[in-house]
Amino acid sequence: MIRILGAAILGTSILAWSGTMAKKSQLGVSADLPGSSLKWIHIAEGEFERRGLNLDKYRVSVVEDEDSVVVILTGLHEPKGARGSVGPDPGYEVEISKKDRKVLHSNYTR
Repeated sequence: MIRILGAAILGTSILAWSGTMAKKSQLGVSADLPGSSLKWIHIAEGEFERRGLNLDKYRVSVVEDEDSVVVILTGLHEPKGARGSVGPDPGYEVEISKKDRKVLHSNYTR
């Protein structure tokens, strides 16, 4: 009887633990982008650091043109589709040459 009770308690514990672990392993996707975008973000990152921008407060967009790429920071609290920087965190953009991967210019957005 004690063995059966012990086995039941152990089985219940294992099921409860595995259910908890399953919940913890179900993470949401916070970004989904082409791998090629990562190199442009890394290049732009130096400009963001120079300005002291806290990237936790921003959404990142990568826009490719024929000769250049623009990495854009938009405040998380700005409404999507808004023109210019309307939230508490100023938008910022960095344009990078595709040819030599050099920063062409960077500026705050209005």
